Amino acid sequence: MSELAEPLVQTERFSVMGLRVRTSNAPGDADVKIPAIYSQFYRQDIPKQMESLRKFDPLFGVYFAYESDENGAYDFLLGYAVEPNAKPLSGMEIIHIEPQNGRYFAIQPGPPEEVVPKFWAEIWNHPEIPKIRTFQTDWEEYSEAGIRVFLSTK
Repeated sequence: MSELAEPLVQTERFSVMGLRVRTSNAPGDADVKIPAIYSQFYRQDIPKQMESLRKFDPLFGVYFAYESDENGAYDFLLGYAVEPNAKPLSGMEIIHIEPQNGRYFAIQPGPPEEVVPKFWAEIWNHPEIPKIRTFQTDWEEYSEAGIRVFLSTK
C-alpha cells in the first residue's frame, strides 16, 4: 500500500448493535480487549441472537469516540447493522453512524487475526493516510467477499 489510490466516498447513515469496549492502542490494551470482545461475541452466540434483527450481513468492527488520534483512547463495537429504531438486546449497545467522507481499503486474504493488525500497522506507517484521517468513525467489514476497512478521511 504505497500510493493512496482509494477514491473518496460519502457513506450513508446506518446503525450497528453489538458489544462495546473502551480501549487504546497502548501495549496490552486493544491487543487484549478487542480479541476478548470477539471471544465474548461468539461465546454468547450473538450472531444467532441477532439473526432476526440484522439489516444486512457483514460483521462490523467499529472504531469511534476517538479521544484524539490513533494514540488516544477510543471505543470499539463489534456487531451487525440493524434498523435505527431497534431496541438493544441485553448487554448490547446501538451506535448510529452518521454520513461521512472516507475511503474503503480491501485487506489481503488471510486469517483475520494476522491480516487485520498488519493492515493497521501499514495505515499508521503510511506517509499520506495519517495526515488525512479525521478520526470520526472507522470500521472493518467482515463478509464472504473478504475484509474491507473504511477510514474517515478528508
